[in-house]
Amino acid sequence: MLEDVTTSRVREDASFKAAAGPYLAQVRKALMRWAEVVSLGRLEDLLALYASDAILVPTMADEIGGHADERRAYFESFLANPKLRCRIDTLRKRISHKLGTVVVGGHYIFTFERDGAEQTLPARYLFTFEEIDGAWLITGHHSSRMPSSS
Repeated sequence: MLEDVTTSRVREDASFKAAAGPYLAQVRKALMRWAEVVSLGRLEDLLALYASDAILVPTMADEIGGHADERRAYFESFLANPKLRCRIDTLRKRISHKLGTVVVGGHYIFTFERDGAEQTLPARYLFTFEEIDGAWLITGHHSSRMPSSS
């Protein structure tokens, strides 16, 4: 079951909650879309979720990607894992006071097949989403293995 929590300001300030609610819902949908396209292995759809200048600090590589070709190279390799699936387990959201940026952090679990056996990789994530030309795009994405799984 997904644990979904929003920062206290949104919970405690009714007028801000009313203004922020639709944006938070759109970002939640964008994050779930990210997990879906990872699970479907759809590279082009995945790359389209990132802003052109997005920064990627990936789970299973040491390089930091700040260019489209670097994100493409990482995700081509990552999506090549057989039977790759992503499940979002926890989700914490914070929205900027100007409502243009949302930061989402939490845990996800990747499963994939390696040497004929199912592997599980629990990881932490932090995404920054910005509304750009009417779409909520990923401008920053950091992911790291859970310390307990390293």
